[in-house]
Amino acid sequence: MKSCAAFNLFSQNYGTMKEITLRVPDDMAQLIELWAMRIPEMEIVSRQDSTEYGLDEMNRRMACALSTLLANGAIRFNYDYTWIMVAINDGAINGLGGFRSPQRFMDYLKELGVEHVPSRTTLSTCFNKVIGSYPNWEFIDTQDPQEILRRKNIINQLISALNKAKIKEPEQKAEQ
Repeated sequence: MKSCAAFNLFSQNYGTMKEITLRVPDDMAQLIELWAMRIPEMEIVSRQDSTEYGLDEMNRRMACALSTLLANGAIRFNYDYTWIMVAINDGAINGLGGFRSPQRFMDYLKELGVEHVPSRTTLSTCFNKVIGSYPNWEFIDTQDPQEILRRKNIINQLISALNKAKIKEPEQKAEQ
């Protein structure tokens, strides 16, 4: 996931205006602005600087944390996202409300830029395998202590990565 700037552009089309939203990498933003200024019928009506495609602070941290979990191999299988959804619904992640349906969680993951989003069936099936609330989960599909620990550790690592992303933000602003 790259840092980017989002532009809302209007173009004239036979007397009517169309709004177009573009997301471009930061290094291309100035080029796009110069290009838009050269077309008299077009104007930039808003500009949004963003580190993660217009995401608010919590969602930026979540996108960063998920990226970390994928990079370090904590999320091994697509169904591992289910444990994250269940933990969020259990209130284990401060700053995020729950998801009423697997589809809403899938949409959230897509919004964060997750490339390989699990299916609704995968999320629903695995969701029903969890008994109890985090961190006291039990799973009806396994009694293997290592697998149970692995699933719970996904959430421990997520919480840790979220906290690290929170700490990094002020450091980055101080450097600028």
